[in-house]
Amino acid sequence: MSVAQAGVEELTVADWRVSACPPVGSHGGDAQPQNAPRLSVIITYFLGQQTIGDAVRSVLAQTVPPHEIVICDDGSPDDLDAGLGELRDHVRVVRKENGGTGSALNAAAAAAGGDYLVQLDVDDAFCPRRLEAVAAVLAARPDVDIVTGDALIEYGERVVARMGRLNPPALATGRETMLERNWIPWPAARRSLVMERGGWDVRFKVFEDWDCWLRLVLAGAAVAYVHAPLYRWRLSPDSRSSASRVAHHQDQVLMIEKALQSSDLTPAERARATSLLAGRRLSLRRARARDAIRERAPDARRRSIALLADGGVERATRAKAALAILSPSLAGRLLERRSETADPAVAELARRGFG
Repeated sequence: MSVAQAGVEELTVADWRVSACPPVGSHGGDAQPQNAPRLSVIITYFLGQQTIGDAVRSVLAQTVPPHEIVICDDGSPDDLDAGLGELRDHVRVVRKENGGTGSALNAAAAAAGGDYLVQLDVDDAFCPRRLEAVAAVLAARPDVDIVTGDALIEYGERVVARMGRLNPPALATGRETMLERNWIPWPAARRSLVMERGGWDVRFKVFEDWDCWLRLVLAGAAVAYVHAPLYRWRLSPDSRSSASRVAHHQDQVLMIEKALQSSDLTPAERARATSLLAGRRLSLRRARARDAIRERAPDARRRSIALLADGGVERATRAKAALAILSPSLAGRLLERRSETADPAVAELARRGFG
């Protein structure tokens, strides 16, 4: 059953509620029904010996089995085989020199033989029906290029939030919203389209996935969103996505600069991207100043003066910059105290841009 609403098709697929882009002549060719699309689960591996077993077991426990599990060992100094143990025979391992997550995703995608690439981070896990939902959506809508959905956000042994509430899907405004936030987490993506659009950009430190999905959406990819939490995002201070705020802002600046260089943006989207770029550059300057203050860096006062002189900075930030000019050490201690008193789960979510 389906009903179109505001440019978004609402479907019931098995027992899941699904929102999808309206059917168009997408990258699915003649969009013939595909009851059993081949799903290649790809995992990039670096310093994940303690978590890789749980990740792989969550794939092997799926109600619909994958076509394959491909792991790219990105030159990790620890022992992947030891982390896999008896699971080694159930996976295919690709090994390469360390080059970052983007290059590892490209290597895994190149080695995969499935129709769709299903992303799984080494410190996360699938819920048991994750691949079943992906396969069901693709059987109902074979023109869909990307299947994503809700996720449980965990810290330690507890669920602390739902991704869909912090970062709701935005199919009706998907292109413009993707410039602002990545509402396509850990999807299954049509392999041929990913490869056609250049895969993952190795220059990114954190948001290589966001940049990839943005390029696919701007290229006209059809997206479906399953309104059920079928992915487990396991937060910890040591997980890969806990990069610095500076790296987060640097990647967002690079991503929007790339989008503006492409011919895929409409005039309205280009205007929005230009406005966003100014804000992201300001956020990057602010993050660099904050890190300089926290680390008692020699240039902390200089960066704070630059922020204070910036007319686009809001009053609260200007006050913090003024304090840093007067006493960088006091400003650093206040930042440390705030970090120490924050709930760890809330702090980790804030570090990743939620809250």
